[in-house]
Amino acid sequence: MINRRCAVVVLTVLLATGCAKTVDGAARPASNPIPTHDKQLLLDGETLGNLLAQPFKKHPTWGPHHGGREKLGTNQDNATPAQCIGVAFASAAIAYASVPVLEVETVMWAAPYQPVRVDDVQEGVVSLPTPQDAAAAFAKFAAQWQACDGTTVTSEYVKPHGVRAISDVRVADSVVAASVLGSSGPQAVDYPQPVARALGVRGNHLVEVAVEFIGNGDPANQGNADMKTSGIQIAHAIMDRLAVS
Repeated sequence: MINRRCAVVVLTVLLATGCAKTVDGAARPASNPIPTHDKQLLLDGETLGNLLAQPFKKHPTWGPHHGGREKLGTNQDNATPAQCIGVAFASAAIAYASVPVLEVETVMWAAPYQPVRVDDVQEGVVSLPTPQDAAAAFAKFAAQWQACDGTTVTSEYVKPHGVRAISDVRVADSVVAASVLGSSGPQAVDYPQPVARALGVRGNHLVEVAVEFIGNGDPANQGNADMKTSGIQIAHAIMDRLAVS
């Protein structure tokens, strides 16, 4: 099992660096690092709505944010276990403590009404100095996510007795994904709030996605979002923008 996981992470890192194989067989970066400050990298509400077949509007109290490391989230810094905070919560500052962050851009979209499948979507792009830095960070995160599979994170910020149970961690096509079951009750089965997490790499950027589903899971709710695929789909849509910017 350990050898298979290591092979998956190594393969993912090779894909993640954005390298192209030349005639002489050498792998070279496919493009130069792209600054984010003058690019529209994150999906807007209309694009996101087209992907998930439901409407979205800017979250009334959250973002968008653009700046440096200070724009990463710190609300969950005291959650435990610390090594799994970055899986349970998107763009968490503590997860990037040892990563050379240059620039951060985040936004959150919310459903304007119910019944829909998705309550809100958080998107983020974290820019590093080089593609090699991003590939190394992704390899580290992928290993951490795999080690956190089956772990429950407890956070005082998610009230009351907030917990997030991590499961179904998988790595493919430069993206690591996980299913997270959130709860605001004393037990993880109370008031479940499923969250599809994804983290991708493209060039010198890491892409963060969290798709928070409506807890009742009624298939009649508007939209086509899926716990297993939608986080990954959104991550790849942002990564495609990074590739052509």
